[in-house]
Amino acid sequence: MKQVCLLCERTSPDNNLYCQETYCPAEMSPSILGYGEWVGDIEIIKPVIVLRSSVLYEATHQKKKVYLKVAHPGTENKERLKREAEFLRDVQLSKKTSKYLPTLLPPYTGTSIKIDAYGKTMLQGHLLYFYLFEHLEGQPLRHVITENPQLWINHVCWIVLGLAYALAFLHSKGVYHFGLSPEGVLVRFDDEPNVPRVLLFDLGLISNAASLNTNWYPFAALPAYTAPELINAPKIRPDYATDVYGLGLTLYELLVGEPAIDYKLQSDVDVYREIQRNRLARMTRVEDVKMVADIAVQAVDPQPARRQPDATVLAKQLLDYFGQIPTEKPSRWPNTRTIMLVVAGLLSVAFVLALAVSLYNFVV
Repeated sequence: MKQVCLLCERTSPDNNLYCQETYCPAEMSPSILGYGEWVGDIEIIKPVIVLRSSVLYEATHQKKKVYLKVAHPGTENKERLKREAEFLRDVQLSKKTSKYLPTLLPPYTGTSIKIDAYGKTMLQGHLLYFYLFEHLEGQPLRHVITENPQLWINHVCWIVLGLAYALAFLHSKGVYHFGLSPEGVLVRFDDEPNVPRVLLFDLGLISNAASLNTNWYPFAALPAYTAPELINAPKIRPDYATDVYGLGLTLYELLVGEPAIDYKLQSDVDVYREIQRNRLARMTRVEDVKMVADIAVQAVDPQPARRQPDATVLAKQLLDYFGQIPTEKPSRWPNTRTIMLVVAGLLSVAFVLALAVSLYNFVV
């Protein structure tokens, strides 16, 4: 277990973290679990990424690989994770879910998501809230950008299209994200065809319009990905264009190969100031993909009324140039349920044959 600062990203293995920056309360940072540590009957494999409100782990539960999302200590973080788990539960039980969102799993052995959408556990004197969801191979989009800052333009657009579909699904259910960033997205690349598949595992504020002002808190979104209208706002207004801003920043960053707002080694106040002054990194992709650059620039306009009104409009703009995301190639292997049925059938046949042989030998 080690302590990780959510602002300056410093770490300490002895839970004695200190930072010389006056704006950085490093000593208040959460503890992050390491390989082989346990949360109840869940064994940690590794931390995948640390977010402002939670941490995502790769883990095993009942010998099955899963993702474990644990909220950092604090009422706002806890309530946010509970809303997220309950939303995923509700859409799964209604059979109207999205392939771009996590598939929730029961937090305990012997229960179901209908009874328990999330779990609770004690860790170093803190009552932590968590939930599990199905594992898939992939890595955070932040890591993808770090490894390859200049992705192929088709990959860029397919990633953003997947995120637009995820946001459109949230909006269709009457909830807002308000905190989209590359940190909250998992990406895997298929081989045939070579296409990125995204999973929006962090659902942001996940609040309906009536509760926005109650649920909103500045720490809910990374400062560099906070829409200008959310900074020091006396009242948070429900507007799909606010989520378009986060989608546009992600597209902008994928195009230029660096964050639109330089946030490294800056306080939150300094980053907010840069956003309000609209000091974005220079758009360099104006020759080869000007039409996509124009879409990104419109989406990050400081004035919400000048952006695309919602994620579906931005998605349609990309579709006009690149078409739909190529469909996944069907697996050559049957699904788990089919395999289990086949195994059960073979075992039944083997049992009948063994019984017949035993009776024959007994008669003889």
